[in-house]
Amino acid sequence: MLRLLVTGASGLLGNKVVQLALESGHEVYSLHNKHPTNFGVSIRLDLTDKSKVSKVVSRLKPEAIIHAAAYTDVDGCEINKDQAWRVNAEATRHIATASASVGAHLTYVSTDYVFNGKKGLYSEEDNPNPINYYGYTKLKGEEFVRKQGKEYCIARPSVVYGWGRTDKPNFSMWLINSLDQGSEVKILTDQYVSPTLNTNLAEMLLEIMHRRITGILHTAGATRTNRYKFALKLAETFGLTTDLVKPAKIDQMLWKARRPYDSSLNVSRASALLNVKPLRLKQALEMMKRERIADDQSN
Repeated sequence: MLRLLVTGASGLLGNKVVQLALESGHEVYSLHNKHPTNFGVSIRLDLTDKSKVSKVVSRLKPEAIIHAAAYTDVDGCEINKDQAWRVNAEATRHIATASASVGAHLTYVSTDYVFNGKKGLYSEEDNPNPINYYGYTKLKGEEFVRKQGKEYCIARPSVVYGWGRTDKPNFSMWLINSLDQGSEVKILTDQYVSPTLNTNLAEMLLEIMHRRITGILHTAGATRTNRYKFALKLAETFGLTTDLVKPAKIDQMLWKARRPYDSSLNVSRASALLNVKPLRLKQALEMMKRERIADDQSN
């Protein structure tokens, strides 16, 4: 069993990584900024403070680090560029440097938004070319990991969703809550992605950690779809009406940041390499439904 440090441990992905790692018997340290986690040894740490990051990592001496912390508000990154740079780029550099200093295997969770969206089904060999500041800062994080890190894997998911914190809903929980309340939702028909269930992603990240896999790996869901069809499948799976799901176009959105039209990812390498396979959308949604039922029963 490994000594594992997880950043962003209170988030949708990080929290799931911590839960599954603990269930596997690992010694887990959960780093958070504002919201403590109830799982593992919870430590509050400002990742943008290089000295503090170095001290914590040097003291804990983790054998592996999964860096899931990020500023993911795409429009927020466009408006608050200094914060986006500090959190997504600088903090990643600090983590990579500290990780290398103790010989830990580092898994950096990046994003499909490092691509411009003109092609779709991007492979690990395709050249990134982000069109918004969020994607730019995440790409700089990748570059810092390659430059500062020694043993690392850059894992790229796409539209991470799942059953998680109600106070910070992701796309799927926002959609379920909106339809439950009878609210009409406008969903894009012209933006294609590879929706990634947090549980499936967490399982892949833990296998990457176990096997100390290196390089770039696309760890998204195995289905390329537009957000509108994703929303319809989600509503159907959870027994909600699809009548309130209305089609919309990207150019109708009053966003600050541009969005790629097709940032879907080719996951053939992960499918061939990993024992935990990227899930098709139907499988993933059924898993999420089971998790919601289990959560309702436990409460």
